Amino acid sequence: MDNVIKTAGVLVFLDNKVLLVRHGKKAEHLNDVYGLPAGRIEEGETAVVAAGRELFEETGLKVITENLIKIPEFYTASIERKGGIKNFSQENFLCKNWEGELKASDETIPEWIIMDELKNMELLPNVEKMIFDALKLR
Repeated sequence: MDNVIKTAGVLVFLDNKVLLVRHGKKAEHLNDVYGLPAGRIEEGETAVVAAGRELFEETGLKVITENLIKIPEFYTASIERKGGIKNFSQENFLCKNWEGELKASDETIPEWIIMDELKNMELLPNVEKMIFDALKLR
């Protein structure tokens, strides 16, 4: 894959629900497609720091990045976005402790999704696999 955008994401579970974000009109992803709270790793930033920052920016939840658990799997995908198809790689972290209240951003709306509903939703590539990989570490 050429010109790969490196990203980091966070998986948060509550009972039988997973925290996803629905992409809105100002997001680069297509409208109403669901993904993990995730985003680009900025220059000079580690994946775990990026994951914590993105979780806060997209959901309003705060974490101590040292408490995030690295998920060993690594994901790649070509994703159709409003500006065309882009190639991504993603590292993920499991979050067991957080604080704050869910809050939408200009680009995303965070929602607790019941696990059984995932099969009926429009998800970004690999999201369902990412969720089930993370559940193994829960």
